[in-house]
Amino acid sequence: MDHHSPQSIRDGARASPVHAANEWDPLREVVVGVAHGAMFPAEDTAMVRATMPREHWSRFVPGNPFPAEVVHAAEQELDQLATLLTERGVRVHRPLSLDWAALGGYSSAMPRDGLFVTGERIIEAPMAWRSRRREHDAYLPLVQRLVKEGARWLPAGVDRETSGLLDGAGSRDGWVINNTRPAWDAADFLRLGEVVLGQLSHVTNPSGVAHLQERLGPEHRVHLVGPDDPHAMHIDATLCPLREGLALYNPERIAPHQLRRSPLRDWHLVAAPPPTPRSWPPLFMTSAWVHMNLLVVGPDQVVVEAADDAMADLLGGLGFTPLRCPFQHVQSLGGSFHCATLDLRRHDG
Repeated sequence: MDHHSPQSIRDGARASPVHAANEWDPLREVVVGVAHGAMFPAEDTAMVRATMPREHWSRFVPGNPFPAEVVHAAEQELDQLATLLTERGVRVHRPLSLDWAALGGYSSAMPRDGLFVTGERIIEAPMAWRSRRREHDAYLPLVQRLVKEGARWLPAGVDRETSGLLDGAGSRDGWVINNTRPAWDAADFLRLGEVVLGQLSHVTNPSGVAHLQERLGPEHRVHLVGPDDPHAMHIDATLCPLREGLALYNPERIAPHQLRRSPLRDWHLVAAPPPTPRSWPPLFMTSAWVHMNLLVVGPDQVVVEAADDAMADLLGGLGFTPLRCPFQHVQSLGGSFHCATLDLRRHDG
């Protein structure tokens, strides 16, 4: 398969091995990330300061690996998640573990960021970070096999050069990237059926939204919301759909009245509990609100960090069974259960 050729898009003549319409249907097949070799992304100073915690800015330089003990523990946690899902009948795939130091890359721990699955499509995101230009290589063998089995692969189809995105940084409504070429991260969007809910951010620009809408086609509509988050990069620690009609929201970033004109206007919106402070392992790349980055496994099951009693209690009160899984070291690498997985197939009943 030509990684960048339109000829790789299948015509859907046979049943696709990929199908996911939303964030909550019963999970049947998934990719779980791999942490081995994770490196601090060496991004421009403007991008680091716009998105990363101030106390860790100095770490985002070329050739700097995450602490070995954090990566080792994160690998064990990802393995535990894979086992937890397998035991519940979910088919689990793992990406390749590449030499991220040699590639000037980041990690294959967060498959949600660069690939967007909706319907029978796998859509490649033209990500804004230069450290992530080769990240899709870790998933290429899996994508090739899925395409042979009937999935539709839509490559990004844009120049992967990222340097021009920072020209005139700060001029696009406060976002660090400009609009010179399409850029979007898949984790800036959530599937709600026919509607894809998303946000503009430091890694997603308006031409990126148009690029995604073109690939989705007329049967889907992208709707943007505007959280109050000056460091915005990925929406899944701001909103978390749990099932149709019910979602968690981050009360520090968005309020229910801001969603009155959104597809969530008639939903029951529940404030996520505040995160519990911790000193170790450090949150090198995220705020503590990463704890609401959850994975819905089925109508009544949600994976939650093992030590997060407040979140587990809230979910229990909403009628869910919290599936506890240790994940604090994965969170240190930049995401939690939603980011560290990629739904390939959810059963719609």
